[in-house]
Amino acid sequence: MKSKVIEPKLVNEEITGPRYWRSLDELIENPEFKNFIEKEFPLGASELAGVNRRHFIKIMAASFAAAGMGMAGCRRPIQHILPYSKQPENVIPGVPVYYASSHPSAKDNQPILVETHQHRPSKIEGNSKYSPYGGTTDIFTQASILDLYDPDRSTKSSKGTQSISQGMVYDLLQNIHAKFLSTEGQGLAFLADQSTSPTRARIVKEIKRIFPRSTWAEYEPVNFDNPEIAARRLFGRRLRPQYHFTKTKRILSLDADFLNIEPGKLANSRDFAIKRRVKNSKEATKMNRLYQVESNFSVTGAMADHRLRLSSGQIPAFTALLVIELLRQKSIQSPLSEELKKKASNLDTNPHWIQECVTDLLAHPGKSVVTAGSHQPVEVHELVYFINDLLDANGHTVTYLNIPNYSASTIQDLGVNLENGRIETLIIIGGNPVYNAPHDLNWLELQKSVNEVIRYGYFFDETSIEATYHISATHYLESWSDGRTFDGTIVPVQPMIRPLFEGMQELELLARLAGIKKADPYTLVKKNNY
Repeated sequence: MKSKVIEPKLVNEEITGPRYWRSLDELIENPEFKNFIEKEFPLGASELAGVNRRHFIKIMAASFAAAGMGMAGCRRPIQHILPYSKQPENVIPGVPVYYASSHPSAKDNQPILVETHQHRPSKIEGNSKYSPYGGTTDIFTQASILDLYDPDRSTKSSKGTQSISQGMVYDLLQNIHAKFLSTEGQGLAFLADQSTSPTRARIVKEIKRIFPRSTWAEYEPVNFDNPEIAARRLFGRRLRPQYHFTKTKRILSLDADFLNIEPGKLANSRDFAIKRRVKNSKEATKMNRLYQVESNFSVTGAMADHRLRLSSGQIPAFTALLVIELLRQKSIQSPLSEELKKKASNLDTNPHWIQECVTDLLAHPGKSVVTAGSHQPVEVHELVYFINDLLDANGHTVTYLNIPNYSASTIQDLGVNLENGRIETLIIIGGNPVYNAPHDLNWLELQKSVNEVIRYGYFFDETSIEATYHISATHYLESWSDGRTFDGTIVPVQPMIRPLFEGMQELELLARLAGIKKADPYTLVKKNNY
C-alpha cells in the first residue's frame, strides 16, 4: 500500500493569522513559481522505481541486522591491553614530568624545560634555573616541538626515490670513510649548519685530522658573524661582545633590533626592561634612554625614546659622522677624522640629532653603550668598538667573551672548489642550500656537477631532491648533544623520547664518517667530562 498525503483545506478562521512567505514569487503566487515547485517535488518523488521508501528501509534494516550477527564478517577489531608488569617510576597518568634540555641554534642554545605526558613531549618553556634568560624562550623555541610531530618530516632514508634501510646507511658512511682515507680526504667536502656544540667541534677536528685535504664549510642564510669578525681583526682573537643593559643609562642602537632578532635577545630584553621599571615619578631619572637609528620599524625602535629613520645602506656613513662628532666634542685631533669625512660626504641627515645624541652619551661615561646590527658591514662594528672605547664603555657596559678558536670555510670557498671540479663527494649536513644559498652562486648547478651528494636533513626538501642519498635526521628532542648559550655557558641537549622513525643523530653521522668506533652520541657527549 502506498501512502498518500492529503492536506486539509484551511477554514477562514485559520488563515486570519500572519502569512509567511519565502520569496516575492511565492507572495504574489506567480504561476511560473508554482510550476517550478511542482517540477522540483513531483508526485511520487518519495518512491524509488516503484518501491515504497518504507519497504526499502525495511530491507536495508534486515541487511544491517544480518551483518551485525556476523554474516558479513564485519566486527570491531579486538585490542588486548596489558597492564605494566612493573610500574615505571614517576609516571602517573595526567601528571606531567619535566626534563631539562636546550634548543640548538647557530649562536645560542636556549635552556628549556620540556613537559611530557606518558613520555610524550607536549610543551616547552624556558628553564628558570638559567638566570640570564629568566625562564623565557623565543617563538622559534616554543614552536620547535611541533616539528617533532610534523607529518611532513622525513621518516626514512632513501636513494633517489627508493627507501633504504638503516644498515645500508651505515655501509654508505663506512664506504665513504674507507674511500677517502687513502687520499687524506682529497675530493671530499662538507657543508654544514653552524653549531655551538663542543662535542661536534671535537669530532670535526678529528675529521680534519683524518682528512686534512678535505673541505669543511659552514653556511647560515641569516648570518650573525660580523661582530666577531671585526673583533678578530682588531684584537687578533675571536671575541664576542656582551652588552650589559642593566648598567646602562644611555643606549645608541645602529640598525640593531637587539630586543627581538639579535643573538642574546632574551637576556637583552630582560635587562633592558629592568632599567625601565619604576615605582613612582621620583624613580623616573633611573630609567635608561634609547636612541634608535634604523630603516624598518622594529620592536627595539618601538621602545626607543628618540628614533631616526635611515636606510641600512646609510648606516656606515652615519657611524662615520658619529665618530667625527665624538672626536670633536672630546677635543681629540686624529687623522681618522679626514678619512671618515670622505666616507660620510654624501649623507644628508640632521646634524643637530647627532650632536645632541653624542652630548648625551658623553655625559654618562662608563654608563653609555653603542651597538650595531649584525648584518651591518665589518667596518661599522670596528667603528662601534672604537666608539665604545671613547665612551669608556669597555669593561663596564660592554665586555668581550673569549670564544674557542674554530675555523670553517665559507659557502663561496666551497663553490669555487665545486666549479673547478675538485669535489667528488659532497656531504650536506642540515640547511637547504638549493633553496637559500646566495643567488650568484647558482648552487643548484654546482650541486648537480658533483658525482655523489649525501644530504642529511630533517625534511625531504629541494636539496634532498637533487641529492644522490638522503639520510633522515632526528629531532633535537630525540637526540643527545650539547651546546653553549650566547654568554658561553655549556648546556645539554638530551632526548625526551625515542626516535619516532628511522633517523640518525648528527653526532653519530659525523662519528661514523670519522671512523670513531663508539659512535653512540651519549658516549660522545659524556667524553667531554663536564
